[in-house]
Amino acid sequence: MNSSKRILTKFTLIPIHFLLQPFSLLSRKKVLWELSSEQKVQLQFQWKRIMKHRNSVRISFQNNKELIQKIKYKTKLKNKDNITRTTAYLSFFKKHPEIQWAFLAHMVSRNAGYFMTDLKGEFLPHILDGVFAENLYTMLEKGNSMIFEDAYPQLLLYEESKMKGMSLFYLCHFFNVSPFMEGVWELYFQGDHSPLLPIAQIINEQSHIENHLVQTAEYQQLLKHLTYRIQEWLQLSQILFPVLPLKNSVGKNMYNFESLNARIELGQNLYHILFHPKHFHNTYTFALKTPHTGSRNDYDRSVFTLKDDPHKKKYPIEKLSFFKTKKNQKIYSPHLYDVWKQNYHGPFFKSNWFSEQDFSIEKIRLVKMKSVPISLSYWAGLHKLESAFLLKHYYRLIKKK
Repeated sequence: MNSSKRILTKFTLIPIHFLLQPFSLLSRKKVLWELSSEQKVQLQFQWKRIMKHRNSVRISFQNNKELIQKIKYKTKLKNKDNITRTTAYLSFFKKHPEIQWAFLAHMVSRNAGYFMTDLKGEFLPHILDGVFAENLYTMLEKGNSMIFEDAYPQLLLYEESKMKGMSLFYLCHFFNVSPFMEGVWELYFQGDHSPLLPIAQIINEQSHIENHLVQTAEYQQLLKHLTYRIQEWLQLSQILFPVLPLKNSVGKNMYNFESLNARIELGQNLYHILFHPKHFHNTYTFALKTPHTGSRNDYDRSVFTLKDDPHKKKYPIEKLSFFKTKKNQKIYSPHLYDVWKQNYHGPFFKSNWFSEQDFSIEKIRLVKMKSVPISLSYWAGLHKLESAFLLKHYYRLIKKK
Protein backbone atom coordinates (compact mmCIF):
# COMPACT_ATOMS: atom_id res chain seq x y z
CA MET A 1 0.00 0.00 0.00
CA ASN A 2 2.76 2.41 0.93
CA SER A 3 4.53 1.57 -2.34
CA SER A 4 1.39 2.39 -4.33
CA LYS A 5 0.97 5.70 -2.55
CA ARG A 6 4.60 6.60 -3.23
CA ILE A 7 4.15 5.82 -6.93
CA LEU A 8 0.97 7.93 -7.15
CA THR A 9 2.62 10.95 -5.55
CA LYS A 10 5.14 11.03 -8.40
CA PHE A 11 2.46 12.18 -10.84
CA THR A 12 1.67 15.50 -9.18
CA LEU A 13 3.73 17.60 -11.59
CA ILE A 14 3.68 15.40 -14.69
CA PRO A 15 0.00 16.00 -15.76
CA ILE A 16 0.49 19.79 -15.57
CA HIS A 17 3.62 19.48 -17.69
CA PHE A 18 1.80 17.37 -20.29
CA LEU A 19 -1.07 19.85 -20.46
CA LEU A 20 1.24 22.83 -21.05
CA GLN A 21 3.67 21.13 -23.44
CA PRO A 22 1.42 21.02 -26.58
CA PHE A 23 0.70 24.76 -26.26
CA SER A 24 4.40 25.58 -26.28
CA LEU A 25 5.01 23.36 -29.31
CA LEU A 26 2.14 25.02 -31.20
CA SER A 27 3.07 28.58 -30.24
CA ARG A 28 3.90 30.92 -33.10
CA LYS A 29 7.50 31.78 -33.87
CA LYS A 30 8.54 35.37 -33.55
CA VAL A 31 11.37 36.59 -35.78
CA LEU A 32 13.50 39.02 -33.77
CA TRP A 33 16.19 39.74 -36.36
CA GLU A 34 16.85 39.06 -40.06
CA LEU A 35 19.59 39.87 -42.55
CA SER A 36 19.30 43.17 -44.35
CA SER A 37 19.51 43.30 -48.13
CA GLU A 38 22.97 44.84 -47.85
CA GLN A 39 24.20 42.04 -45.57
CA LYS A 40 22.95 39.43 -48.02
CA VAL A 41 24.85 41.07 -50.87
CA GLN A 42 28.03 41.36 -48.78
CA LEU A 43 27.84 37.74 -47.66
CA GLN A 44 27.33 36.45 -51.18
CA PHE A 45 30.27 38.54 -52.37
CA GLN A 46 32.52 37.14 -49.62
CA TRP A 47 31.45 33.54 -50.25
CA LYS A 48 31.98 33.85 -54.01
CA ARG A 49 35.45 35.32 -53.49
CA ILE A 50 36.44 32.65 -50.94
CA MET A 51 35.14 29.71 -53.00
CA LYS A 52 37.02 31.00 -56.06
CA HIS A 53 40.40 31.44 -54.40
CA ARG A 54 40.31 28.97 -51.50
CA ASN A 55 42.22 26.13 -53.12
CA SER A 56 44.95 28.50 -54.27
CA VAL A 57 45.71 29.81 -50.74
CA ARG A 58 49.30 29.03 -49.75
CA ILE A 59 51.20 29.58 -46.52
CA SER A 60 53.82 32.10 -47.59
CA PHE A 61 55.37 33.18 -44.31
CA GLN A 62 57.06 31.19 -41.58
CA ASN A 63 55.07 32.99 -38.89
CA ASN A 64 51.82 31.77 -40.51
CA LYS A 65 53.10 28.20 -40.41
CA GLU A 66 53.96 28.61 -36.76
CA LEU A 67 50.54 30.12 -36.02
CA ILE A 68 48.74 27.21 -37.67
CA GLN A 69 50.76 24.68 -35.66
CA LYS A 70 50.19 26.65 -32.44
CA ILE A 71 46.42 26.75 -32.96
CA LYS A 72 46.29 23.04 -33.79
CA TYR A 73 48.30 22.25 -30.67
CA LYS A 74 46.08 24.40 -28.42
CA THR A 75 42.93 22.91 -29.91
CA LYS A 76 44.14 19.35 -29.31
CA LEU A 77 45.17 20.24 -25.75
CA LYS A 78 41.80 21.77 -24.87
CA ASN A 79 39.80 19.08 -26.71
CA LYS A 80 40.75 16.43 -24.16
CA ASP A 81 37.26 16.01 -22.65
CA ASN A 82 34.04 17.81 -21.78
CA ILE A 83 35.59 19.55 -18.77
CA THR A 84 38.54 21.02 -20.69
CA ARG A 85 36.34 22.15 -23.60
CA THR A 86 33.79 23.80 -21.34
CA THR A 87 36.53 25.62 -19.44
CA ALA A 88 38.23 26.74 -22.67
CA TYR A 89 35.04 28.37 -23.99
CA LEU A 90 34.60 30.38 -20.79
CA SER A 91 38.28 31.41 -20.66
CA PHE A 92 38.00 32.73 -24.21
CA PHE A 93 34.78 34.63 -23.49
CA LYS A 94 36.33 36.31 -20.44
CA LYS A 95 39.05 37.70 -22.70
CA HIS A 96 36.78 38.50 -25.65
CA PRO A 97 33.21 39.14 -24.36
CA GLU A 98 32.17 40.52 -27.75
CA ILE A 99 32.19 36.93 -29.13
CA GLN A 100 28.93 35.91 -27.50
CA TRP A 101 28.79 32.43 -29.03
CA ALA A 102 31.72 31.39 -26.82
CA PHE A 103 29.61 31.84 -23.68
CA LEU A 104 26.63 30.11 -25.28
CA ALA A 105 28.97 27.22 -26.15
CA HIS A 106 30.22 27.15 -22.56
CA MET A 107 26.72 26.88 -21.10
CA VAL A 108 25.55 24.28 -23.63
CA SER A 109 28.75 22.29 -23.06
CA ARG A 110 28.03 22.38 -19.30
CA ASN A 111 24.69 20.76 -20.04
CA ALA A 112 26.35 18.11 -22.19
CA GLY A 113 28.46 17.23 -19.14
CA TYR A 114 25.34 17.01 -16.99
CA PHE A 115 23.73 14.63 -19.51
CA MET A 116 26.86 12.48 -19.47
CA THR A 117 26.93 12.10 -15.69
CA ASP A 118 23.14 11.54 -15.54
CA LEU A 119 23.83 8.30 -17.41
CA LYS A 120 25.79 7.12 -14.35
CA GLY A 121 23.74 8.94 -11.71
CA GLU A 122 20.82 8.18 -9.41
CA PHE A 123 18.19 6.85 -11.79
CA LEU A 124 19.29 6.17 -15.37
CA PRO A 125 21.62 3.18 -14.77
CA HIS A 126 18.54 1.37 -13.40
CA ILE A 127 16.23 2.45 -16.25
CA LEU A 128 18.27 2.44 -19.46
CA ASP A 129 19.94 -0.53 -21.04
CA GLY A 130 23.67 -0.44 -20.19
CA VAL A 131 24.88 -0.76 -23.79
CA PHE A 132 22.49 1.95 -24.92
CA ALA A 133 23.73 4.29 -22.18
CA GLU A 134 27.32 3.68 -23.26
CA ASN A 135 26.43 4.42 -26.89
CA LEU A 136 24.51 7.55 -25.93
CA TYR A 137 27.52 8.81 -23.98
CA THR A 138 29.75 8.12 -26.99
CA MET A 139 27.46 10.16 -29.24
CA LEU A 140 27.35 13.06 -26.77
CA GLU A 141 31.12 13.02 -26.39
CA LYS A 142 31.71 12.74 -30.12
CA GLY A 143 29.38 15.65 -30.98
CA ASN A 144 30.88 17.80 -28.20
CA SER A 145 34.39 17.09 -29.46
CA MET A 146 33.59 17.61 -33.15
CA ILE A 147 32.04 21.01 -32.53
CA PHE A 148 35.06 22.12 -30.48
CA GLU A 149 37.52 20.89 -33.13
CA ASP A 150 35.74 23.02 -35.71
CA ALA A 151 34.94 26.09 -33.58
CA TYR A 152 37.97 26.62 -31.34
CA PRO A 153 40.47 27.31 -34.18
CA GLN A 154 38.06 30.00 -35.42
CA LEU A 155 38.10 31.62 -31.98
CA LEU A 156 41.89 31.52 -31.84
CA LEU A 157 42.16 32.99 -35.33
CA TYR A 158 39.94 35.83 -34.20
CA GLU A 159 42.11 36.37 -31.13
CA GLU A 160 45.22 36.55 -33.28
CA SER A 161 43.54 38.81 -35.86
CA LYS A 162 42.37 41.15 -33.10
CA MET A 163 45.85 41.29 -31.59
CA LYS A 164 47.55 42.02 -34.94
CA GLY A 165 44.83 44.35 -36.23
CA MET A 166 44.46 42.41 -39.49
CA SER A 167 42.23 39.60 -40.73
CA LEU A 168 43.79 36.13 -40.66
CA PHE A 169 40.61 34.27 -41.56
CA TYR A 170 42.01 33.21 -44.93
CA LEU A 171 43.77 30.58 -42.80
CA CYS A 172 40.40 28.94 -41.99
CA HIS A 173 41.10 26.62 -44.90
CA PHE A 174 43.97 24.99 -42.97
CA PHE A 175 41.63 24.03 -40.11
CA ASN A 176 38.94 22.54 -42.39
CA VAL A 177 36.55 25.37 -41.45
CA SER A 178 33.64 25.97 -43.80
CA PRO A 179 33.79 28.88 -46.31
CA PHE A 180 30.43 29.82 -44.79
CA MET A 181 32.10 30.85 -41.54
CA GLU A 182 35.14 32.39 -43.22
CA GLY A 183 32.84 34.84 -45.03
CA VAL A 184 30.91 35.66 -41.86
CA TRP A 185 34.12 36.27 -39.88
CA GLU A 186 35.36 38.64 -42.58
CA LEU A 187 32.20 40.72 -42.30
CA TYR A 188 32.43 40.74 -38.51
CA PHE A 189 36.04 41.89 -38.62
CA GLN A 190 35.02 44.67 -41.02
CA GLY A 191 32.55 45.96 -38.42
CA ASP A 192 29.29 43.99 -38.77
CA HIS A 193 28.43 43.48 -35.10
CA SER A 194 24.81 42.47 -35.64
CA PRO A 195 23.62 39.01 -34.46
CA LEU A 196 25.00 37.64 -37.76
CA LEU A 197 28.13 36.06 -36.24
CA PRO A 198 26.58 34.12 -33.32
CA ILE A 199 23.60 32.99 -35.41
CA ALA A 200 25.94 31.84 -38.19
CA GLN A 201 28.07 29.95 -35.66
CA ILE A 202 24.96 28.09 -34.45
CA ILE A 203 24.04 27.18 -38.04
CA ASN A 204 27.59 26.11 -38.89
CA GLU A 205 28.15 23.81 -35.92
CA GLN A 206 24.76 22.10 -36.20
CA SER A 207 25.23 21.63 -39.96
CA HIS A 208 28.69 20.23 -39.31
CA ILE A 209 27.48 17.50 -36.93
CA GLU A 210 24.48 16.84 -39.18
CA ASN A 211 26.74 15.44 -41.90
CA HIS A 212 29.33 13.73 -39.73
CA LEU A 213 27.29 12.54 -36.75
CA VAL A 214 23.49 12.72 -36.91
CA GLN A 215 23.20 11.22 -40.40
CA THR A 216 25.68 8.40 -39.76
CA ALA A 217 24.34 4.83 -39.65
CA GLU A 218 25.62 4.51 -36.08
CA TYR A 219 23.64 7.48 -34.83
CA GLN A 220 20.52 6.67 -36.83
CA GLN A 221 20.48 3.22 -35.23
CA LEU A 222 20.64 4.90 -31.82
CA LEU A 223 17.72 7.20 -32.71
CA LYS A 224 15.59 4.24 -33.76
CA HIS A 225 16.25 2.40 -30.53
CA LEU A 226 13.11 2.20 -28.39
CA THR A 227 15.05 3.32 -25.34
CA TYR A 228 15.86 6.62 -27.06
CA ARG A 229 12.15 7.42 -27.15
CA ILE A 230 11.94 6.59 -23.46
CA GLN A 231 14.90 8.88 -22.87
CA GLU A 232 13.14 11.66 -24.77
CA TRP A 233 9.92 11.18 -22.80
CA LEU A 234 11.82 11.25 -19.52
CA GLN A 235 12.80 14.82 -20.44
CA LEU A 236 16.54 14.36 -20.20
CA SER A 237 17.07 16.69 -23.14
CA GLN A 238 16.89 20.00 -21.31
CA ILE A 239 19.30 22.90 -21.63
CA LEU A 240 19.36 24.59 -18.23
CA PHE A 241 21.01 27.94 -17.58
CA PRO A 242 21.25 28.17 -13.78
CA VAL A 243 20.09 31.40 -12.19
CA LEU A 244 20.28 31.18 -8.42
CA PRO A 245 18.00 30.49 -6.66
CA LEU A 246 17.40 27.64 -9.06
CA LYS A 247 13.68 28.32 -9.43
CA ASN A 248 14.68 31.41 -11.44
CA SER A 249 16.70 29.38 -13.95
CA VAL A 250 16.04 29.70 -17.67
CA GLY A 251 16.55 27.44 -20.66
CA LYS A 252 14.79 25.29 -23.21
CA ASN A 253 13.58 21.75 -23.75
CA MET A 254 15.11 19.91 -26.68
CA TYR A 255 12.70 18.11 -29.02
CA ASN A 256 13.27 16.32 -32.31
CA PHE A 257 17.09 16.34 -32.09
CA GLU A 258 17.36 14.47 -35.39
CA SER A 259 15.99 17.56 -37.20
CA LEU A 260 18.66 20.06 -38.28
CA ASN A 261 16.15 22.93 -38.42
CA ALA A 262 14.88 22.11 -34.92
CA ARG A 263 18.43 22.17 -33.52
CA ILE A 264 19.20 25.48 -35.25
CA GLU A 265 16.01 27.07 -33.91
CA LEU A 266 16.79 25.71 -30.44
CA GLY A 267 20.23 27.35 -30.63
CA GLN A 268 18.67 30.66 -31.69
CA ASN A 269 16.21 30.51 -28.80
CA LEU A 270 18.98 29.69 -26.32
CA TYR A 271 21.09 32.57 -27.61
CA HIS A 272 18.19 35.00 -27.17
CA ILE A 273 17.46 33.72 -23.64
CA LEU A 274 21.07 33.69 -22.47
CA PHE A 275 21.90 37.23 -23.57
CA HIS A 276 18.62 38.77 -22.52
CA PRO A 277 19.40 41.60 -20.06
CA LYS A 278 17.25 39.87 -17.41
CA HIS A 279 19.33 36.69 -17.51
CA PHE A 280 22.89 37.30 -18.67
CA HIS A 281 24.46 38.84 -15.55
CA ASN A 282 23.13 36.17 -13.17
CA THR A 283 24.07 33.29 -15.45
CA TYR A 284 27.53 34.69 -16.12
CA THR A 285 28.08 35.22 -12.40
CA PHE A 286 27.17 31.58 -11.80
CA ALA A 287 29.61 30.45 -14.50
CA LEU A 288 32.46 32.52 -13.05
CA LYS A 289 31.87 31.32 -9.50
CA THR A 290 31.18 27.67 -10.28
CA PRO A 291 33.89 25.52 -11.93
CA HIS A 292 32.36 22.90 -14.21
CA THR A 293 32.70 19.31 -12.96
CA GLY A 294 29.84 17.64 -14.84
CA SER A 295 27.92 17.04 -11.61
CA ARG A 296 24.54 18.73 -11.11
CA ASN A 297 25.79 19.29 -7.59
CA ASP A 298 27.58 22.29 -9.17
CA TYR A 299 24.37 24.28 -9.26
CA ASP A 300 22.14 22.76 -6.58
CA ARG A 301 23.79 21.21 -3.54
CA SER A 302 20.47 21.06 -1.70
CA VAL A 303 19.16 18.52 -4.25
CA PHE A 304 22.25 16.69 -5.56
CA THR A 305 25.09 14.87 -3.85
CA LEU A 306 28.41 13.44 -5.03
CA LYS A 307 27.96 10.35 -2.82
CA ASP A 308 26.00 7.34 -4.03
CA ASP A 309 23.80 5.26 -1.71
CA PRO A 310 25.09 1.65 -1.76
CA HIS A 311 21.67 0.36 -0.59
CA LYS A 312 19.68 2.21 -3.27
CA LYS A 313 19.30 -0.73 -5.64
CA LYS A 314 18.00 -3.06 -2.94
CA TYR A 315 15.94 -0.58 -0.92
CA PRO A 316 14.94 2.34 -3.18
CA ILE A 317 13.01 5.15 -1.55
CA GLU A 318 11.16 8.16 -2.85
CA LYS A 319 13.35 11.26 -2.61
CA LEU A 320 11.36 13.92 -4.48
CA SER A 321 8.41 15.98 -3.35
CA PHE A 322 7.06 18.63 -5.72
CA PHE A 323 9.85 21.22 -6.27
CA LYS A 324 12.29 19.88 -3.69
CA THR A 325 13.74 16.73 -2.20
CA LYS A 326 12.37 15.15 0.95
CA LYS A 327 14.08 15.80 4.27
CA ASN A 328 17.65 14.42 4.42
CA GLN A 329 17.37 13.02 0.90
CA LYS A 330 19.56 13.92 -2.08
CA ILE A 331 20.01 12.66 -5.64
CA TYR A 332 23.32 11.15 -6.67
CA SER A 333 25.14 13.11 -9.42
CA PRO A 334 28.83 12.22 -9.80
CA HIS A 335 31.78 14.19 -11.15
CA LEU A 336 32.42 13.42 -14.81
CA TYR A 337 35.96 12.21 -14.17
CA ASP A 338 34.71 9.69 -11.60
CA VAL A 339 32.44 7.82 -14.02
CA TRP A 340 33.68 8.32 -17.60
CA LYS A 341 37.20 7.67 -18.82
CA GLN A 342 36.91 7.14 -22.58
CA ASN A 343 36.84 10.28 -24.75
CA TYR A 344 36.66 11.03 -28.46
CA HIS A 345 39.84 12.27 -30.15
CA GLY A 346 39.02 11.80 -33.82
CA PRO A 347 38.97 11.20 -36.65
CA PHE A 348 37.70 14.69 -37.44
CA PHE A 349 36.24 15.77 -40.77
CA LYS A 350 36.11 18.81 -43.01
CA SER A 351 33.15 21.11 -42.44
CA ASN A 352 31.98 20.61 -46.03
CA TRP A 353 28.23 21.12 -45.62
CA PHE A 354 28.07 24.56 -47.28
CA SER A 355 26.91 24.43 -50.89
CA GLU A 356 23.63 26.30 -51.41
CA GLN A 357 24.06 29.98 -50.50
CA ASP A 358 20.38 30.91 -50.80
CA PHE A 359 19.38 28.01 -48.53
CA SER A 360 21.94 29.11 -45.92
CA ILE A 361 20.85 32.75 -46.05
CA GLU A 362 17.25 31.70 -45.28
CA LYS A 363 18.42 30.15 -42.01
CA ILE A 364 20.29 33.25 -40.80
CA ARG A 365 17.71 34.85 -38.55
CA LEU A 366 16.93 35.07 -34.85
CA VAL A 367 13.73 33.26 -33.90
CA LYS A 368 11.95 33.21 -30.55
CA MET A 369 9.40 30.59 -29.51
CA LYS A 370 7.59 30.26 -26.19
CA SER A 371 7.88 27.04 -24.21
CA VAL A 372 6.99 25.46 -20.89
CA PRO A 373 8.86 27.25 -18.06
CA ILE A 374 12.12 25.38 -17.60
CA SER A 375 11.72 25.11 -13.80
CA LEU A 376 8.43 23.25 -14.19
CA SER A 377 9.81 21.09 -17.00
CA TYR A 378 12.99 20.40 -15.02
CA TRP A 379 11.18 19.15 -11.92
CA ALA A 380 8.59 17.24 -13.97
CA GLY A 381 11.54 15.51 -15.67
CA LEU A 382 13.04 14.53 -12.32
CA HIS A 383 9.68 13.16 -11.18
CA LYS A 384 9.38 11.13 -14.39
CA LEU A 385 12.83 9.67 -13.81
CA GLU A 386 12.09 8.70 -10.23
CA SER A 387 8.70 7.29 -11.25
CA ALA A 388 10.31 5.04 -13.85
CA PHE A 389 13.02 4.02 -11.37
CA LEU A 390 10.52 3.08 -8.63
CA LEU A 391 8.12 1.35 -11.03
CA LYS A 392 10.91 -0.80 -12.39
CA HIS A 393 11.95 -1.79 -8.86
CA TYR A 394 8.38 -2.64 -7.78
CA TYR A 395 7.82 -4.62 -10.98
CA ARG A 396 10.82 -6.75 -10.09
CA LEU A 397 9.45 -7.32 -6.59
CA ILE A 398 6.09 -8.44 -8.03
CA LYS A 399 7.80 -10.83 -10.43
CA LYS A 400 9.74 -12.40 -7.55
CA LYS A 401 6.51 -13.02 -5.63
